[in-house]
Amino acid sequence: MQQPVAGRGDEEPGGPQPVGAALGAAMVELLARCDPAARRLLGRVERPLARLWLAAWLPEAPEGTRVEPNCKIGPYRVDFLVLPRVVVEIDGEGPVRASSDQVVRERRRDRYLVAQGYAVLRFAGDEVFTNPWRCAAEVRDYLLGRRVAGLEGA
Repeated sequence: MQQPVAGRGDEEPGGPQPVGAALGAAMVELLARCDPAARRLLGRVERPLARLWLAAWLPEAPEGTRVEPNCKIGPYRVDFLVLPRVVVEIDGEGPVRASSDQVVRERRRDRYLVAQGYAVLRFAGDEVFTNPWRCAAEVRDYLLGRRVAGLEGA
């Protein structure tokens, strides 16, 4: 029988538990040690939550999928461009709340990217911290044309 894993979304009383900073850092470090290509990509990402999402994404990415971190599109720099045209954005670090000016800038940027033909999948930092695998699975499901579990009822 498979044991529940914290943060992976396994059903436990009270729901999934957050990955936590220590486990997230260990996951990123282990992937970087085991996979030279992952190490190069992770080295291009500074923000801890973005590194955590990338470490959850890389082992489960659909075959042939390429991801470019910190990619410049027009006047904007996005967290990740999953080629050919999916932008992944991860907001904030921890429980920080965006100011209204910041929200307006993000919405303007999202509109620009959509007008240029990009799909924008935006995750709250708390979502990535709590369960990076679920966030990576949402991107994978979107790319594969599957129903995206995190968007039901949205």
